[in-house]
Parts: sequence; C-alpha cells; structure tokens
Amino acid sequence: MRGLALIGIGASLLGGSAALAQKAPCPTGEVGRGYPWQTPGLMRGDQYAWMILTVDRTGRPIRCALGDNNIPDPETRFRLCKAYTDDWRAPAARANDPDTRTIRRQTIMTSYAHQMADKKARKAWFRAHPEERPECYPE
Repeated sequence: MRGLALIGIGASLLGGSAALAQKAPCPTGEVGRGYPWQTPGLMRGDQYAWMILTVDRTGRPIRCALGDNNIPDPETRFRLCKAYTDDWRAPAARANDPDTRTIRRQTIMTSYAHQMADKKARKAWFRAHPEERPECYPE
C-alpha cells in the first residue's frame, strides 16, 4: 500500500515537472527600466537626484556628484554617490570615445504614496495581462 502511494506521489511530481518545463521563459527586460505598470515620473513625497558620473573606459565611475535634487540629508546624498561608485557600471567605451565620459542618471527614491500606487497598478496590470506570470516580475 505504502509503495503504491509513493508511486502515485512520484507520478504526480513528474507530471508537475513536465507542466513547469512547458512554460515559456520569462521576458528579459532592459537593465534599469521599470516594470510596465510602474507610475512614471515623480509623485508627491518622492526624493530625486540627478547623478553626474565621470566614468573610465570600462564604465567604472571615478567621480560622482549630485546635480539638481531634493534630498535634504547630506548623509543620504553621500550614500547615494557611494552606491553608484561601488555598484553601478556604465556601458564600456567605444573605440572613438574619450578616456573619461560624463553620464547623467536620475535616481528616484519613491514615497509611500508612490509605492502604494505602483502596488495597485501591478494588480490591475496582471488582471489585464493574464498571460503574464507574476514570478517573472519579482517585487
């Protein structure tokens, strides 16, 4: 009896594995681009900063400055620059590019209201796109 139960469990697991293997692969998004449901632009309470980054030929930041921003805390501004210089990379330079390039990127730290709007939009987007799988778009 116990052997039949194990065979039944094994068969159901194999059947489930076959169903999982038939799923289409998740779409690949462009690095740095938001999800399709995300609210574009700034909302009340958001903090933003234009990052001005000087990068070497490999794309590694060698200098960081903040342009226009509404971040009042100097510690937060410092940590933002530190995060960019430690973790962010620009595309490598092409053959005709100079040894150093200056790149501008906008960073937005979303407010609670912005996060709740995105959460609501996510649910609506998945209702409108039943063919999409939530596991392809981690929160």
